[in-house]
Amino acid sequence: MTTIHHIRIYYAILAILAIASYATGEFGIIHVWLGYGVTVVIILRVIWAFTGDQQVSLKRFNPSFAGINLTNFFTHPLISRVLMLLIAICLIGVSVTGLIMDKGRAIGIVDLKISTNAFASQDHDDHKKNHRKDRHENKDDYDENLLSEAHELLANLMLLIVGIHVTYLFLFKRYMAKFMLFIPNKKT
Repeated sequence: MTTIHHIRIYYAILAILAIASYATGEFGIIHVWLGYGVTVVIILRVIWAFTGDQQVSLKRFNPSFAGINLTNFFTHPLISRVLMLLIAICLIGVSVTGLIMDKGRAIGIVDLKISTNAFASQDHDDHKKNHRKDRHENKDDYDENLLSEAHELLANLMLLIVGIHVTYLFLFKRYMAKFMLFIPNKKT
């Protein structure tokens, strides 16, 4: 099997996991596990980029303006590369925000907090401590909501960019679009 066929299988797996993860956004642990799957696939892709052929290197995501002109603007690799780069940024952002929000709970890693009991029993100290705790919890809630909003925004943005990318491929690079979607190309 050639490298391009491996790339096609990789993208199919990534697309299935990403779409399933997006679709299960309200299904708790299923969504989280699919998100971890996406993260693993991304990590494997980065490893593959450093150990694999030239065709899978990270240079493929680097937009280049070399050779672009008015006659080849829509078919030049620049557009595909920019769209792939934006998709990658969104996917990485969604994965990172998801990992931060989960804090390893789904895979059994729990925050280890060491607490010590102080032997101060003054009401004033207890009140100050509770007030700090309330402020800290409110800040945590705010940070969690901010992360959740960023996670959702990046996921929606990714879906939009994927739609633009697929549409672009079907309009200007139909052969590649059909190949990547496992649709046989008719020989003429």
